[in-house]
Amino acid sequence: MRTATTIFVGSDFVLDPALDEVAQALYDRGHRIIRGPKAVPGKQTIFAPGDYERYFGDIDVLVISSRSLVTAGMLAASPRLRGIVFPSIGTESLDLSLAKARDLIVANGATPENFESVAEATVMLMLNLFYDLKGTEHVLRAQLPRPRDLKATMLKGKTVGIIGFGRIGRGVAQRLSGWDIDILVNDPGLREQPSNNVTLAPLDELLRSSDIVTVHATPAADGTPIIGAGEVSRMKTSAFLVNTSRGRCLDETAVFEALRDNRIAGAALDAFLVEPLPAHSPLRDLDNVILTPHMIAHTRELFASFAPTCVENVERILQAKPPLYIRNPDVLERWQHRVKICRLAAQGDDPA
Repeated sequence: MRTATTIFVGSDFVLDPALDEVAQALYDRGHRIIRGPKAVPGKQTIFAPGDYERYFGDIDVLVISSRSLVTAGMLAASPRLRGIVFPSIGTESLDLSLAKARDLIVANGATPENFESVAEATVMLMLNLFYDLKGTEHVLRAQLPRPRDLKATMLKGKTVGIIGFGRIGRGVAQRLSGWDIDILVNDPGLREQPSNNVTLAPLDELLRSSDIVTVHATPAADGTPIIGAGEVSRMKTSAFLVNTSRGRCLDETAVFEALRDNRIAGAALDAFLVEPLPAHSPLRDLDNVILTPHMIAHTRELFASFAPTCVENVERILQAKPPLYIRNPDVLERWQHRVKICRLAAQGDDPA
């Protein structure tokens, strides 16, 4: 017997296997499922206002990825909506102020496997850059003579700059503890020293002092990149840049020009403004950059965690319980009160 609850489950060209699993699991539990249009690689999914009613008019929970835009119109067209669930950690396609205005809880898949995989992968990319793994492998594959001048350098004794010190940034710092390095951290949300092995620093100081800069911050709502032409110009010419966060964190053109002109030594980039990275991107022509298709941290453990977490978040929202991972905890109390009133009203009870 089907229940009265309706759940929209979107599409994402990276996460579709997990989203298909989520849809089936929720259907098996008795919920009505509405599936959205198939996502197109390289394009953000934007729903037409004419489709709002059929997709969102009766839904109780919206399951959607950060590659699908969530608009005020979509939320206004969803009078029964209780909450929004993102299967992975990213929620940047939703302006959280829109959810706050409607007292909607927003959950995501910020599982330990998520931030631990990204932290491990980030350290791996750092070592690849310092030890010139790409160049060393080329020596063997191209049967070149051993170079007289070595590019590889030790991580020991270097300064690592971490921009953004949430769970991923902290995970990177934790994994680098004991490496005999200096760690500088910039995060506007931090007001005091987070641990003994890191030093809070203004962004300018971090950029000027670091031998490698790794970005783990949330992109600005207005689209301003964290690393633009000015920031790149303040980095050492011997420094490396790592981005395993979001493509919008970097001014891609500025980073390309700095790499092309050897104004920084190299970079490892796992996220881009357009994904997959277009075939005509000039970044592909550079030999001092490691390019991976936003999957450097896609471990089996991570993907195994997506569907169960997403399903649990949905079920908790339907029961007016706090989700496992809440993106906007400031609305939790008001959300629970609103959902309780709506449930009582639906049962014909006096909300008072």
